[in-house]
Amino acid sequence: MSYSPKHYRWDIQGLRAIAVLAVVLFHINPTWLPGGYIGVDIFFVISGYLIMGFIWRDLKQERFSLLNFYTKRVYRLFPALFVTVLLSSIAAYFILLPNEGEIYLKSMISTLFYVSNFYFYTEANYFNDAMEYYPLLHTWSLSVEEQFYMLFPLILMFIYRKKMKHVLTILLLLGLVSLMLSQWFVNEDASFAFFSSPTRFFQFIIGGLIAIYLQGHKVAKRGSDIGVIVGLGIIFYTLYFYSEKTLFPGVNALLPSLGAGLVMYFGINAGYTKLFLENKLINLIGNASYSIYLWHWPLLVFYKLKFSPSLSTKEQLALLLISIFLGILSWYFIENKFRKTNMRNVSLRPIVKVIGLSSLISLVTVLIFIYHPYKKLRYKDKANAYLKHNTSDFRAGTCFLTSKYNDVKFYDKQKCVAYKEGKKNYLLFGDSHAAHFYSAFATLIKDDETLTQVTTSGCNPLLPYRGAKRCIGLNKWAYEELIREKHFDVIVLSALWFSIHKKDFQYSLTQLAKYTDTLVVFGPSMSYKQPLPRLLLNLQKGEDSTQIYKSAGLYEKLALMDKALKSYVSTMDNVKYISVLDTLCDKKGCKTITPDGTPINFDDSHLTHEGALYILKQVEDKVFKR
Repeated sequence: MSYSPKHYRWDIQGLRAIAVLAVVLFHINPTWLPGGYIGVDIFFVISGYLIMGFIWRDLKQERFSLLNFYTKRVYRLFPALFVTVLLSSIAAYFILLPNEGEIYLKSMISTLFYVSNFYFYTEANYFNDAMEYYPLLHTWSLSVEEQFYMLFPLILMFIYRKKMKHVLTILLLLGLVSLMLSQWFVNEDASFAFFSSPTRFFQFIIGGLIAIYLQGHKVAKRGSDIGVIVGLGIIFYTLYFYSEKTLFPGVNALLPSLGAGLVMYFGINAGYTKLFLENKLINLIGNASYSIYLWHWPLLVFYKLKFSPSLSTKEQLALLLISIFLGILSWYFIENKFRKTNMRNVSLRPIVKVIGLSSLISLVTVLIFIYHPYKKLRYKDKANAYLKHNTSDFRAGTCFLTSKYNDVKFYDKQKCVAYKEGKKNYLLFGDSHAAHFYSAFATLIKDDETLTQVTTSGCNPLLPYRGAKRCIGLNKWAYEELIREKHFDVIVLSALWFSIHKKDFQYSLTQLAKYTDTLVVFGPSMSYKQPLPRLLLNLQKGEDSTQIYKSAGLYEKLALMDKALKSYVSTMDNVKYISVLDTLCDKKGCKTITPDGTPINFDDSHLTHEGALYILKQVEDKVFKR
């Protein structure tokens, strides 16, 4: 396979354009391309194709140099990243709040040293919805790529010297191991599967297998266009039919990766399909794809935080065009300048400079953020404190299962099932929107009463059993064993209640009502487009916090759901419905803080202990059987 300029793979630049536009469109508005996130996976396959192809070619020609390879990577990737991080740090200094600034500093340092994927993994948990406002969150994929660059040249060197004849077989085995790890972690720890490099390496290997194979074989022109069309068809299928609910990566990541692989395999000899992939405008976007990817996310995050948590169609289109424009400028003035650097005198100097510059900018930025903070929030201290909330009250890993505890075996029956004969027994059953009530219930429970907690994240407590492994396991045990074997005086059912069907809802309530004296259903609580504490901190002097719901709340959508749930329950015996929304909102507005000044929510939808306690005290007589 030739890599000469004469045979430059412009079709791959077209594929890059598809990938970056998919990611940007998805981040700006997921409804435009529900599976747009697979653009990152296309990038991984392309990187595997190009890098492993280059390395294997140079190894066969006895001219491969690790130092030369790493130096090229430095000149190719670091300058644009450095400028993006530098300008993002300036914006972060003026826009982010103190706790957000601390997180930004950690993400900045991990980004500059290409380990941000593992840092963001440590931050990822069910309650950290604020991650979508991390300005450097998108750099996790750059870290995955850099870790691939660090490891796979060594692997290929070893294969070339020891097992050259079996290169394709060895790479195929490594890819299968990576895919198996990815699929296993998708079910056991989805965040690790998403952010880690070992669970993504199979995508690079797909590209690498094609590149190495093509160096010893030719692709027939006949049928190449069909191969490209099939590959693009697979990509566009996943762009439109995958969504954030799709278990990913794992085997579901295999489909878009193979689609990208088909385009690169057959694209080398394609005919009329090149009219699309080699279009000048598409190639311009493909050339600038790295810089567009770098710029789009900080631009989107800072705009939302500073100006508007919800974007109008005009704002969305403007951000798309500005992202592309900034990316093209960065490609032309930064990437190209350093890419053309003379590489004749290869040395460690560029790598040492990068390490030194990264260390210096990290140190200076940390000192500025710590010793010269832009905002001193002496007032609103409680809201500021709740930006980083301790969710230990949910009892994750024992009575509340999450993606990190994705099996019913983690549920501790001895600690969580408090049922005792002769006492009034209450059962709190549902998802995280039930778990956020636990500490408030525990505060109000009397000596002659018990409280049992059965909760799991992202799982409606309804029949039929659906969802992740933890959902099916815990709900099945609750319905078929716990509730039938122990007669709870009151069962409290609470959940997010999105995507429910009337028949499933009513049937589930009918089954639960058979085994209890009273079934209490809590409706949805107030939710916002950003964490409520941040919205409170951004209030200007004199602004009424009860009016936040108008610009940043989801009240209308929740009110429709609340009305529907009320109607579902209205005809059912022995079932009480409590509208949390009515408890918080009236014609004057929606309460956002408790009487002592604590935010009702600690993120966009989950209640603080004080918020849950405030709500529960308002409806205490309807819940407790006293």
